[in-house]
Amino acid sequence: MSLNGGELQLTENQPDMTSTDLIPFKKVKVNTGGYGVIDVAWKNDKEVWAVGGAGSMFVSKDGGGSFSFDKSADKIPGNLYAVRFFGDQGFVLGSDGVLLKYAGK
Repeated sequence: MSLNGGELQLTENQPDMTSTDLIPFKKVKVNTGGYGVIDVAWKNDKEVWAVGGAGSMFVSKDGGGSFSFDKSADKIPGNLYAVRFFGDQGFVLGSDGVLLKYAGK
């Protein structure tokens, strides 16, 4: 779950969604500089991407434990609304028809 102000809340892997017990969330700080996180996607178990306002992108290499700013979309004048991965291919959809493709390393 993403919250305004750059905070994410994550659950443990594979929480029991059939249980009536409350699902515990762990807060993860993302230094967004005040821009909201709009969408989050997992590329794999370790690599997580978050996108948001003013072309902001953040990446975690430790499964969502910590995030760092990724400057690859820093010059895009608009918001990034959605991030999706299909295997190793990733895409980000932004305002004004911006579509970014993940090139990977």
